[in-house]
Amino acid sequence: MIKLQQLTHALALKRYGNFHRAAQAQHLSQPAFSRSIRSLEEGLGVPLFDRQTTVVTPNLYGEALLNRAESILAEADELEREIELLQGLEAGYLAVAMGAYAAELSGSRAMGELIRRHPQVRCQLTLSSWRGVADRVLARSVDLGVAESSDLTTVEHLRIEPIGQHEMVFYCRCGHSLLGRETVAKTDLDVFPLASIRVPPRGAGLVPGKSDLDAETSDLIPQIEVDDIASARAIILVSDAFGMATPLQIEPWLHSGELCVLPYRAPWLKLDYGFIYLKNRMLSPAAELFMKIVREIETDLTVRNRELIDQFFSSMRGA
Repeated sequence: MIKLQQLTHALALKRYGNFHRAAQAQHLSQPAFSRSIRSLEEGLGVPLFDRQTTVVTPNLYGEALLNRAESILAEADELEREIELLQGLEAGYLAVAMGAYAAELSGSRAMGELIRRHPQVRCQLTLSSWRGVADRVLARSVDLGVAESSDLTTVEHLRIEPIGQHEMVFYCRCGHSLLGRETVAKTDLDVFPLASIRVPPRGAGLVPGKSDLDAETSDLIPQIEVDDIASARAIILVSDAFGMATPLQIEPWLHSGELCVLPYRAPWLKLDYGFIYLKNRMLSPAAELFMKIVREIETDLTVRNRELIDQFFSSMRGA
């Protein structure tokens, strides 16, 4: 019978092409490593590696075995993971990759609420671009992603579950020259630097401000590219750059008079993020509960953000 450890050793031998180096990589003595490979070959009844050259290489039988070995080991890891998941929240672990907006609005708060309810759950939160979030989900390095998802609906192995949309505003520091105007047009904003995370292709040609296009991905690259919204706010507070955010994200600074909403409403300017996960991978109880908490938070955020949008633009019309 083939043992999973033997497959691991065979893959190491293929990678290093040398018994000594492969044994070191597996933290085994060379005799013990050699016995493992020999036992695998004897169990199958065929040699798997060509030992006639200075570099050990898999032969025809070895290639056939190794072509399946990685997928067998991956499936074994998935089986172990699913068994652990079935133990529930008492033995829970949750790894989530989040985009900047999702993390700031509901993702981080939801993880905090999850920990409040189940302090024993271990969690990992990784901030990434929306493309990076999808890559991490596909690589199985995280259980779940929460990020911009409008360009991911056609990715074969991903399941996308929309969370909701929130209208955004353009904002700047109070005292900015643009605030002296009754209305602001896109051409007015185009002469000022945009401080933002990368904008998905759907925003190219629509989002104002100094920026460039990524020739490979068609993403909009702001003149001041940041990884998180807090950095954008800090930059905008002391410069003539402007940014985009939901009113919820800048409400304290709006009330303090440090930031102001620009008189340029763009109804198309909406966040469109959702849950991103693999179609054929079991979600853990911790992930399921996290998603439930996010949905609850997002319901309240939608109402509050809409109220703030109406409040700010109504006051502009009445000014």
